[in-house]
Amino acid sequence: MRRIPVLSAVLLFGLVGCDGSSAPTVMVTDSAGIRLTLSPDVSTTFAEVDPEPTLTLGGADARGPTQFFRIQHVYVDPQSRLWVADGQSGELRIFQPDGTHWKTRGGRGEGPGEFLRIRLLGPFNGDSVAVWDDASGRLTVFDPEGEFVRTRRILSTDDPIPRAFDAFRDGSVLGQVPRILAAGSLEAGQILGDSVELVRVDLEASTKYPYGAALGPLWIWTGRSQIPVPFTANASFDIYGETVHLVGGPAFRIRVFERGRLSEIYGMERDAREVSDADVAAYRRFTEEYIPESMWSDYLSALDHPARPKVLPAYSKIIVAADGHVWARMYSPDFSAPAVWDVFNGDREWVGKVQTPGGFMAMSITAEMLIGVWRDDLGVEHVRRYRLETR
Repeated sequence: MRRIPVLSAVLLFGLVGCDGSSAPTVMVTDSAGIRLTLSPDVSTTFAEVDPEPTLTLGGADARGPTQFFRIQHVYVDPQSRLWVADGQSGELRIFQPDGTHWKTRGGRGEGPGEFLRIRLLGPFNGDSVAVWDDASGRLTVFDPEGEFVRTRRILSTDDPIPRAFDAFRDGSVLGQVPRILAAGSLEAGQILGDSVELVRVDLEASTKYPYGAALGPLWIWTGRSQIPVPFTANASFDIYGETVHLVGGPAFRIRVFERGRLSEIYGMERDAREVSDADVAAYRRFTEEYIPESMWSDYLSALDHPARPKVLPAYSKIIVAADGHVWARMYSPDFSAPAVWDVFNGDREWVGKVQTPGGFMAMSITAEMLIGVWRDDLGVEHVRRYRLETR
């Protein structure tokens, strides 16, 4: 019997000027031990992104270590070196701050330090770096010099192995539990409701416990494959200390989970956005540009499906920056277009918006720079670093 995983949707930046007025009032309430912080939606810019990148790696003519395909993550270490996980080769490629290739580790395989489906998690137990293999459920640790240290696998059980997305400082990992359905039990046209169930996995003790949850995207089963219902999106999440910050749904809210319990909510006093004709046109345009033509009919027919929501998701991505600011990217049906991010400080107060370049997916943020992947008109991946100028 063939089985299919109900997986996450593909995760899919205009500036606004400061109005010069005094700081608006932030509403803070506390109910049942859950702190709620809501900021008013005013016209304020937190920072500007220099349109010219300070570093670009890759491109159509690139060869060797700078030839990328299906980059899984980019991490910037305390020495400002760039660690890039390349999905096609299964390699971990490390570059000096000036872009010079330093080391390549990993590669496709099942031996120590090798990967079948690589995923770079980031910092681990201080200055070490953790890398995950989705195919084997195995965590590999490299020291700050890029040298292999050890590997540890999640013990197999009757339950699906969680897919690790981030690491806590103590060595445990934050994973998402995949939901498995038997293909034979599905009927063409059936709507599949997805969800994000997070667990914290202690690799030493081989234990796991819930650490947050949210509704995910909707899918249409065509009889051959899953097609996303337009304007539904997967939840996004990131770790800060012992807390997990999560976005999902049409409300401009960020939920914070600590030790598996919802501890606070913060966000914007902003109404949910209704799906407009412009949104439908943007979804159609993106589909025809980035989805194989053989699948256009299925994707575009879903625009008229009764299950299609009338409101847009609020956010499509959340990143906790190295300085503690939380960045939440507003959802757009055209994932290649410039997008707007709401930025919140350590007190959960909104401090303004930032626009990032079209085609750029930020993956790491510091107080001075944005690092991530930019795709050119041919869809070729480049690792880029942009200067961030805070106002």
